[in-house]
Amino acid sequence: MARPRVLLTGFGPFPGVAENPSAWLAEILAEQSPSPEFESELHARVLPTEWEATALMPRFCETLQPHVMIHFGLSERAKAFRIERSAHNRAALRADARGAMPSGPVIRPEGPDRFDTALPAGALATHLKTCGFPAMASRSAGRYLCNFLYYHSLDWARRQEGARLVLFVHIPPASRRSGSFSEEALLHGAHETLRFVLTFASAHKPLQTTIGPAFARSEAILSAKEA
Repeated sequence: MARPRVLLTGFGPFPGVAENPSAWLAEILAEQSPSPEFESELHARVLPTEWEATALMPRFCETLQPHVMIHFGLSERAKAFRIERSAHNRAALRADARGAMPSGPVIRPEGPDRFDTALPAGALATHLKTCGFPAMASRSAGRYLCNFLYYHSLDWARRQEGARLVLFVHIPPASRRSGSFSEEALLHGAHETLRFVLTFASAHKPLQTTIGPAFARSEAILSAKEA
């Protein structure tokens, strides 16, 4: 994959979270080159934490045509980088930042129950741990907007002719102090995630997003930031 176009996203504030670290993480990461051996075109987008706005991601992708998408989202309960393997066709009846609700309990009534990323979530988690960051692979991105975005992005990716790689990473809350989840550490972990994904993309043949087996339908740079 020569000079891949990479889209990095984060979310804005949502009820109970006035400052979402995934937003500045995506923006700062896009300002930095992952490493000298990779020539990539980095783009950042901060999404409003809204059902309607997030549903428009496929339309934005049609314009940008990213080869790689890495979505970052905050999990207030996370104690590690959570590398999400799958997006599920479900939506929590929970208000977004505008107080709006999703259209229903599923994302696409006729869509597959699950999409799986082509990226090796377990291997990425292991890589992050060797770099000193708590990390784990996860099988559920939840039911809120993180999962909603992931499902739409993986669905868009599988319909493209060329290879498209999509990943969602849940991050824990950032700490102003030093430690595993300091702002500096979160940025370093995100940087390693990007390097891993680009290394995978350059070393493997085109891979398609996979559709998971059906389930029962009835169960249906930091200083700039501070300036």
